[in-house]
Amino acid sequence: MSNDPAASTSEPTPSHPPKERPVWLQMVMGLVMAIVGLLVVALLISFLLPSTYTVTRSIVIDAPPAEIHPYIETLNQWPEWTTWNTERFPELVYSYEGPEAGVGAIQKWTDPEMGSGRLEITESSEADGIRFTLLFEQSPEPLTGSIVYAATDGGGTRVTWIGNGDVGSNPVARYFGLMMDSMIGVDYEAGLCKLKILVEAPHAE
Repeated sequence: MSNDPAASTSEPTPSHPPKERPVWLQMVMGLVMAIVGLLVVALLISFLLPSTYTVTRSIVIDAPPAEIHPYIETLNQWPEWTTWNTERFPELVYSYEGPEAGVGAIQKWTDPEMGSGRLEITESSEADGIRFTLLFEQSPEPLTGSIVYAATDGGGTRVTWIGNGDVGSNPVARYFGLMMDSMIGVDYEAGLCKLKILVEAPHAE
């Protein structure tokens, strides 16, 4: 038996360096991490965004409130001046409940594109305008709004259409709320312009 220490010592197993990930895999992982990071940042920012929104549009009509109010408080007149009518939505169907005009008047609608919903007048005054609630089938919370009148120096009436909504704490809904002014505001503007034409038409004859 040999007493040589070198003979009793086993030779070390050569170590292999760890294999590097392929470049394409590194790129994919980097992209995924970047996307996750952006989503986290977007989520954090959403908590700083407002949970409510307001859309406001106005127009001056050369007529007193008494000539404007019937178009506003009579809901079956709304398709005549708003953009929500069968010209834009051919399959739109309206139905009405309650009094024809004023407090308690209800307009319901159904349409493949717009969905279903209801509009109800909660306050009505020939001098001041109306307040209403608007409920969409797909929305858990009703929207509130008003159409108000104010006299102008030129003898006309400034009609202001206001819509208020609450998107709650949903992060996606809060980002969506930032776009409501541009989305709904266009319809408000078009509707008020058409209302002005209808009300002023008798005076132009």
